[in-house]
Amino acid sequence: MIITLTTDFSDSGGFVAQLKAELIRLFGEDVKIIDITHNIAPFRSIEAAYIIKTTLPAFPEGSIHIVVVDPGVGTTRSIVVVKCKGQYIVSPDNETLSMVEPEAIREIDKSEINPQSSKTFEARDIMVKAAYMLFKKGFENLGKPKKSLSHSLKPTVENKKITGHIVYIDNFGNCISNINEELIKDGFTRIRLKNLEFRHLEDTYHSPTSLYKALINSAGYLEFAYFKKKFSEEFGIDYLDEVNVYLQ
Repeated sequence: MIITLTTDFSDSGGFVAQLKAELIRLFGEDVKIIDITHNIAPFRSIEAAYIIKTTLPAFPEGSIHIVVVDPGVGTTRSIVVVKCKGQYIVSPDNETLSMVEPEAIREIDKSEINPQSSKTFEARDIMVKAAYMLFKKGFENLGKPKKSLSHSLKPTVENKKITGHIVYIDNFGNCISNINEELIKDGFTRIRLKNLEFRHLEDTYHSPTSLYKALINSAGYLEFAYFKKKFSEEFGIDYLDEVNVYLQ
């Protein structure tokens, strides 16, 4: 059994260690726990959305992904299990799940999972236990069906214009949008991000034609980069800044 962890806990406070200890207690010592990252910026669930969307394809069917970026911990917001391409995501129903395309959704009954749960550490007391119940009982026997997720972050296409947003800024300051290469495969006339305009895509980060550029990254998303500089800082780009692609 493969279980992954994605959180904004960082390496401080021992929270990640507690999650792993509880997983081992429930699943046994043979469980394979993989840390995707614990360095999501605090509360930035949109950042987690991109990480989950682009990381899941690397894992086999049946993998369980526990994602904890949860500003609403302890409130009435739902905790859900999402089935996606044969894998499962246990997460709060917030922006974290806004880029996945669920095959089915189950809403967790927190009182059934753990009526004694801490209000401030539901990752350990609810989400880990929900992952175990998913493993033992199966997806269809967990919680109740839910028709849709609370948030969606998909680009829109209207009048030959794609409107998307910046959803991830990596350690190099590269700015990644939610616009997939499939949407622009038939060509475009221009791409606009704030006061910047791009007429073509580059193949690499190092291009002789321009120090800053637009390109399709390894995950298949439209990205903006500056060679050996942070694009985000050079041009004042932030999360959810609008990106427009004008189609041919």
